[in-house]
This record gives sequence, C-alpha cells and structure tokens, in this order.
Amino acid sequence: MTDYQGIKFKEYLNRKNIKVVDAAKQLGVSRQNLYQYFRSDTLSRETVNNLLTVFKTSEQEIFGTVPEAVNGKSMGEVNYPLDPNDTPFVDIGGGQYLMIVPLVNEYAYAGYLAGYKDTEYIEDLPKHTIVVQKQHRGHYRAFEVIGESMENPEFPRESIYDGSIVTGREVQPHLWRSRLHTHRWKDFVIVHKEGILIKRIASHNVDNGLVELESLNPNKAQYPNRTVHLDDVDQIYNIVNVTQYR
Repeated sequence: MTDYQGIKFKEYLNRKNIKVVDAAKQLGVSRQNLYQYFRSDTLSRETVNNLLTVFKTSEQEIFGTVPEAVNGKSMGEVNYPLDPNDTPFVDIGGGQYLMIVPLVNEYAYAGYLAGYKDTEYIEDLPKHTIVVQKQHRGHYRAFEVIGESMENPEFPRESIYDGSIVTGREVQPHLWRSRLHTHRWKDFVIVHKEGILIKRIASHNVDNGLVELESLNPNKAQYPNRTVHLDDVDQIYNIVNVTQYR
C-alpha cells in the first residue's frame, strides 16, 4: 500500500466535493474518527474495504495505486499512460496479466466529450483492471454503466446492469466505412455528440452511414431504439468485458 493514505483519502473527498460530515455519516464513523483517517499514513485493510464499498470506488481512484495481487506479491506502481495509445499490463504469474485501462465513471461522463482527445485528461481518469490471458493490442477504455436500458429479465446473461463496468476496444473510424462486426461483438459503447450510449447495434447501413442502436430493456416506451448518423459519433468501442457489481 502507498504511504500517506490518509492524505490521499482526504484529497479524494475534496475531488468529489464530499463534505466531512457527509463522509462520516456514510461510513458510519464519527468526524473525529474521520480526522484520524486523514492523519494516518497507512489505513487498515478493513477501513480501506469500507471506503471502497461505501463510495463504490477503487484503490486506484482513491490512492492512485494498483492493488496487490491475490497471492500477496507486490506488483509495484504503474503510471498511466505509457503512451496515449498504450494499455499497461502487469504480469501476475500463472500466464495471467492485469490489464489497466482508464475508467470513464459517472462523474466523468459530462467532461469526457470535451476531453477524450486530451492526454492529460485521460491520465487523470480513475483506472479499471481486468485479468486477461495475454497482452492485447489496441486502444481500450472502460465505462461505468448508467441506467437500465440494457437490462432484460428474460435475458439475464446478456443484460448489462446499472453500475457495472464495461471495457471496450476502440473501433478506429476508418473501419466504420465497412460493416461493423456485429456478428462477433453485439454490444458497443457509442461516444455520441449527445452523450455516451451503451447499446446493441442492430444494423449498420454502410451506404448512408447510419447505425440502429437497440436497448435490451423491453420497455420500449422508456428505452426506444434509435438510429444515429456516424457523422455525429466521435468514438466506437466494442465491448469485450463486463464487470457486474451486485
């Protein structure tokens, strides 16, 4: 664990505009105890787990570090990005790697449309990690799912639930001129001028540059399908991993 965790936690609350009195109430501790946290170099494992659970965040976002491997072997600290298009990997043994990607969480949605080309902006985003079997090439990014448009009780295995995190591999714009591989990748993150959309692509009209976006939620009055023009789209990511949270 990184030293001066108390200071890092205090900085996290400041970034999120969370008042001390509110943080104490959410954590179920007194304000005096919270001030003790701020003065601590190293917080207990129990305290850290409580912070992560209550604020629904990660150690990377609060402390700026990558958590240790399950076997207790320290993996050190990874600074992201190595290069704007690189995705860091940490060898955790057994033929597995920890893949570290920038996370566009709920708080970053509004700013992402203006900042996604800014290296410093991306560097400051929190991080999301998944375990993979090899080092993948390509440009990856993770997005927090907001809303229930991709939930369908009849298809629980295909549903993408509110609050989960999807990791996507960017489909480069020059590939949009041919039919997207929807037979292989069903679900996509569409960075549209009106916002970030997590949808299934039902069809792609290559000649007219149109894609029909489908919601899995059967309530079509609230979650209708929509057609968007690719001229209004900045980025497309095909979803390769879904981390569900209960």
